[in-house]
Amino acid sequence: AASLARRAGAPVGGAARMASVAAAGGAEEQLGQQQEAQSLQELWASAYEGWVAPPGAETGEVVYLRSIAAGEAAFGECGAASGWLQATLAAMDKNGGVFGITAFNPMGQDKPHKENLANNQRLEEELKRLCAETPGGMYWRSFGFAAQWHEKGFTVAAPQDKMVELAKKFNQGAIYRFYPAPGGVAPIMRATVPAALADTEADVPVVSCSAPADLPRAAPDWEPPAEG
Repeated sequence: AASLARRAGAPVGGAARMASVAAAGGAEEQLGQQQEAQSLQELWASAYEGWVAPPGAETGEVVYLRSIAAGEAAFGECGAASGWLQATLAAMDKNGGVFGITAFNPMGQDKPHKENLANNQRLEEELKRLCAETPGGMYWRSFGFAAQWHEKGFTVAAPQDKMVELAKKFNQGAIYRFYPAPGGVAPIMRATVPAALADTEADVPVVSCSAPADLPRAAPDWEPPAEG
């Protein structure tokens, strides 16, 4: 989701590359922040997402999502009638979308894998409480990845304001919002919603796809090499 979130400190998505952003100061620093935000927009817009057993999917099934280029076929390789798609679209209706979030690499600062997993466990406890008090609330495991990064997280059916609060609590730059695409551009749109970092919006249509065979980090159980 995302670190995302897909995950960046963003949503299950490319925060590992993000530098910590200073609070204020000078035209040069502001330009640097703008360039960093633009870089994150591009990174998040091009990220892959993996959903592990979303609503309507088989047990253990992984649904892969990627952004599409202008003029590309809209419904990807799994088709518009996929069970997971219909069930997930229904979940989106309750809260204006579902949201990708992670606790990996707060504000883009690389942390040891064990620390990231521990932070994700704390986040999951928060999500359990949130979903229990939210009508129609639910979550499933997800992860964002590309050639050089992989961040584990969650995709959640819950109110956006609550999800942004959680992202800030875990020092995440942004979350992903997945929502039904208008006008048949694609079945789903993915938006980057700012949390602890402003100016990171990036909306792109996404479709289902096969697991990228050339990306080892596409595996949901991928782990970095043991340290030491």
